[in-house]
Amino acid sequence: MSSRKKSRVWKEHPFLTEKGIQLIKIYTPPRTAIGMGRFASYRDYGEKFWRVGYGSQQVFGRAVSMNDKLYTNEIEEQLEKDLQAFSDQVQQYVYVPLNRNRKAAVLSFAHSLGILGFKNSRLLELINSHASKRELIKEWSPYINKYWLSGGELMRDRRRTELNTYFAADAEIPSFVRHDCHTSVCLLNLPETYTGSPSQIKAVEYLEKKIKNWDPSGHVIRRFYRLWSTPPCGLGNQERPGLDALEDQ
Repeated sequence: MSSRKKSRVWKEHPFLTEKGIQLIKIYTPPRTAIGMGRFASYRDYGEKFWRVGYGSQQVFGRAVSMNDKLYTNEIEEQLEKDLQAFSDQVQQYVYVPLNRNRKAAVLSFAHSLGILGFKNSRLLELINSHASKRELIKEWSPYINKYWLSGGELMRDRRRTELNTYFAADAEIPSFVRHDCHTSVCLLNLPETYTGSPSQIKAVEYLEKKIKNWDPSGHVIRRFYRLWSTPPCGLGNQERPGLDALEDQ
């Protein structure tokens, strides 16, 4: 899509952002890959209609059929078309002004619940009532609201990333780096201060590794806080640090 066409899309659909699309792509991976960059149509259990790629029910202006096979660029284009209409629906229920990061987080949250689930959600009620940061974290954080843990690790990571994106400054682009919990320490006691920057993820993983090996020495704590306080550098997606990067320098 050309930059001019994208600008027109953003203008016509103000609740749709590039970051929101990226979030949804990360946590709603395309299904039924058949190789060579192609994806076959599929049907979810109990449904009578067919889907393709990221769950699209329409393709090329018609309903998806059982014989459809699309390339990666085609399912991504269809996802953006679907999100244009979906973002307009989400915007109808949000009555407060939001910056780009907050729009991206809310769009991802609504996409995972569906428009009816989002319309009746407690989180939407809190956002529209200008609730405090503490109230939003209590509802949104998977480490406090245990309901989100029922969706497994992918749902937990999605809610954490949405929360971090919502409270990120608009000038910042948070890195979508997943963190796998290994110990009970993790982030359970850090829901209000954790921002999800790569340096903080590295700090938590370093501390977890040392606790697992039971090395609570002073230099471990000093290194943890040094890593934690390192300001994030770079923009966009960053690769998760390897295990070698967690060793003492």
